[in-house]
Amino acid sequence: MKRKYLPNNVYIRDMNAIKLPFEFEPDIMKKELAQFSDKDYQDIYNPSVELETLWLKHFIEPKNGPDGLPVFQPNDALKKCPYLLSIFEMFQCNVETFRVHTLDPGASIQKHRDTGYSFELGQVRLHIPVQTNDKVEILVEDKPIPMKAGECWYCNFNIEHEVRNNSDQPRVHLILDCIVNDWLTHVFKLAENS
Repeated sequence: MKRKYLPNNVYIRDMNAIKLPFEFEPDIMKKELAQFSDKDYQDIYNPSVELETLWLKHFIEPKNGPDGLPVFQPNDALKKCPYLLSIFEMFQCNVETFRVHTLDPGASIQKHRDTGYSFELGQVRLHIPVQTNDKVEILVEDKPIPMKAGECWYCNFNIEHEVRNNSDQPRVHLILDCIVNDWLTHVFKLAENS
């Protein structure tokens, strides 16, 4: 189901990537994530990725809301991570995914599209790098996106993108899928005008 969300009289210029006006503490995130072992992560089956190179851990789960629609709430793992929980709670929009992805050293995610994930379609995928370095490449339509640890980035993943971890360390990102609303639109406007 497509979710088109553009409030009246709001114009966000066409964009493939934009850094949002948030800064987070990567060292605190790493410390909280260190309590989980490799066994707590699961392999991501994705045709764009070799098996056992991309790992994930979910931190929210759906519960039935009063209207019968799912509402995503912290799971037991997130309740053990007060800083990550504070990040989840600061987003004043529906967050449907709050998870960590770890891409192994030397691994890559081939060119692909995440259909439906663009601001214009009403659902955005945000990345908060926890651990990264200059040898990690994120390319959106072949253009590198210079994400640094602790930043928060929107990319239009409805178009072709790829990731290459050319380093000798895992690349760790916190990923949020958010439904666009007035609050998130305001955040994007602030980012656009900064």
